[in-house]
Amino acid sequence: MRIGFSVKVLGQAGLKSHDTRRWQNAPHLSVSLAYLRDILGYLGRSGIRMYRMSSDLAPYLTHPDLPQFSGQIDECQEELALVGEMASALGVRLSFHPTAHVVLNTPDEATAERSMRHLTSLARMLDLMGQGPEAVVVVHVGGAYEDREAAMARWVSRFFELPEAARRRVALENDDSLFSLSDVYRLHQRTGVRVVFDYLHHLTNNPDRIPLDEALELALSTWPEDVRPKVHFSSPRTEIRQIKTEAGVQLQPPLWTQHADYVNPFEFVHFLRAVEGCRAFDVMLEARARDLAVLRLQADLARYAPDLAIHLEPAPARIAEPVEPYAIWPEEEEDARVLVAVMNNPRDFALARDEGWYRIPLARAPRLVAADYLAFYQTRVFGDEAWAVNYYAPIRGYRVVTRVELLPDEPDHPRAKDRYYKVEIGPLQRLPRPIPSRRLRRITFIPTTLSRLLSAREINDLWMGNPIQERLWAELKAYGIAAEREYLIREGEITYQVPFAVPCRTGGVALAIGDTVQGDLPTDWTWLCAEMDEAGSPAPGWLERLQREIARRGGTAEMA
Repeated sequence: MRIGFSVKVLGQAGLKSHDTRRWQNAPHLSVSLAYLRDILGYLGRSGIRMYRMSSDLAPYLTHPDLPQFSGQIDECQEELALVGEMASALGVRLSFHPTAHVVLNTPDEATAERSMRHLTSLARMLDLMGQGPEAVVVVHVGGAYEDREAAMARWVSRFFELPEAARRRVALENDDSLFSLSDVYRLHQRTGVRVVFDYLHHLTNNPDRIPLDEALELALSTWPEDVRPKVHFSSPRTEIRQIKTEAGVQLQPPLWTQHADYVNPFEFVHFLRAVEGCRAFDVMLEARARDLAVLRLQADLARYAPDLAIHLEPAPARIAEPVEPYAIWPEEEEDARVLVAVMNNPRDFALARDEGWYRIPLARAPRLVAADYLAFYQTRVFGDEAWAVNYYAPIRGYRVVTRVELLPDEPDHPRAKDRYYKVEIGPLQRLPRPIPSRRLRRITFIPTTLSRLLSAREINDLWMGNPIQERLWAELKAYGIAAEREYLIREGEITYQVPFAVPCRTGGVALAIGDTVQGDLPTDWTWLCAEMDEAGSPAPGWLERLQREIARRGGTAEMA
């Protein structure tokens, strides 16, 4: 059994579900696919093998008034194939679930036409990703429009108007108020469409009183024997909400149709035990905590129901422990993303400036490659502009190409057939002020935000960390300690990376948060644990101890 989540990643900062820019800023499917590539990498590291993609992956694709966006799928066949290969290699099951604006049974012909075009486009993307028949596009029946039977008949008619390639991908879900499992099963009998069983919807909308195990069996029976079905599961919200009004604070009870933040593990275990006789299926969690809910449920199953946890994919031994959100500050959540990349030769700078592109080898691409802007950290060969970030540009797209396609004048280069991201960019803009590096250090990529880029005083201000790391960095700066973030320490052939470091005239000090030392260091370096109080700020006296250790090592080493 695989357990997945939908669209938004909460467990790591910087992972947008798709290119969210407005149409005026020319968003593109290729940028969304770069974000999807980053998300797939996160899923692989986190032990999550199921993911629902944003149905807005191709921005404005079917918008009737913006025909300039209609060719995105044709333009991105290589990029779609790349993420499909990655998903297949990781064993990640992909799907779509379009928004409520996609309605097949609407009486409005224009809305129905747009809905069919959208479904056809989503199905085509799954085809170009090379995904098997388990990758589906899940829809609801739609509205009743004062005549349920006529509404269901329209759904059948419109389903058969879809191209055969789209019909192969569509799956139908029971909803929470209008069309129950009995209704969607009747539609299956008339069309052959597969049924996705929604647990919470069945609890709230089951007029025929079909027992849980029988209802699930009905839904699973609509799937071919060689295709694993999928099920939606969520726990209802239970908390009371305080609503501020002009008359004062009102207490609002929960609606049982709303999804809880996490999944109640005991409810989930009860569900699995109730349907133990059914064929194997995958579960899409519809929980507001998204990936964090998946990680928590995996750990809860291993703790409370190990006999069920052994059926998870991957096996419990390979499942990551529950994680704390690798958060950015709330005001940065919707901030534009920036990728700072190394620029180490004048020819590449000229190509970026004059031809509008920069290359990143796929084999050495960073974990977070997708962004709204690209900025450049220039190295020694740039004279007065060296060792600083001076320029940035808006990203227009990501193309997967070979090196020889980028540089046709070098057909015999040893890496001529290697694949690269060709990052297409707009005009270079000079930053209001350079962002210098305090020391001559190797920097390849830094994922950051536009706000940080425009306000940074030095290179270390660009790195994003969790709130405790951010507070520690602020304290180090306020105390005047010349620390480095994400610092590489070399000893012979060995490279060590530490989140915070203070290079000194003799070795240096690596900083660990809390009481956990993170690993070996060169002999002339030492770990010092940053003691944090209950508020997440450095404990009294800790910074003074750090200063004494720096002094013992001869002071900080500038430009080392």
